[in-house]
Amino acid sequence: MVEGFQNYFCFATCISIDCRKIQRRIDTVVKSRLRQRVKRTGIIENKHIKERYGKSKQIRFVNDKPIIPISYVKAKNSMYKKRGICKYTESGRAEIHKNLKFDDYVLWVMEQMLYGYKSTDSIEFTDNKISLYASQYGKCAVLGIVLDYDEIHCHHKTPKQFGGKDNYQNLVVLHNDIHKLIHAVNQATIDKYLSKLNLNQKQIKKINSLRKMAHNKSI
Repeated sequence: MVEGFQNYFCFATCISIDCRKIQRRIDTVVKSRLRQRVKRTGIIENKHIKERYGKSKQIRFVNDKPIIPISYVKAKNSMYKKRGICKYTESGRAEIHKNLKFDDYVLWVMEQMLYGYKSTDSIEFTDNKISLYASQYGKCAVLGIVLDYDEIHCHHKTPKQFGGKDNYQNLVVLHNDIHKLIHAVNQATIDKYLSKLNLNQKQIKKINSLRKMAHNKSI
């Protein structure tokens, strides 16, 4: 909790001053309630705590366990965000879209996906489908080409009949022909799409990996 608090508020200007005030209150309570159980020295076994707080003279130990000092924090500059970025102004939104590296067509497709969801799909699936399309910059994970709205298929890596869920990690956005090829079991159908798509060895390797997860043989 203490570390999470520090990570969240470290960009606040006076975080170190405010945390020292909190630390003084904590020290008063610790001394009055724990008394002789509190020690100034001890061994920090946790590697992460040792690296981040090991040099602090404010750290204390209770029952040989370190108490992370909330005052051991410094303010950081938020350098990654421009002042002009703001979702409430037209120019600010333009900056956001520019940083996302999406062209106007990809943004239009995302809007169509938002309003064109199927009532039979779960909210989780619909949300993750749009998120995946965005993270893949509108491209098929196998072909690497930008997908038109009617070409988009969201594939379950582990199919639902084998226990797959609608979670983000179990989904991938593909071209509809690639999706059909992953699930195809008839050799004539497989040959049809292989001839149509003209895939290279790297793309076939990706497809076979997805076919294996779908409990289908490699092509």
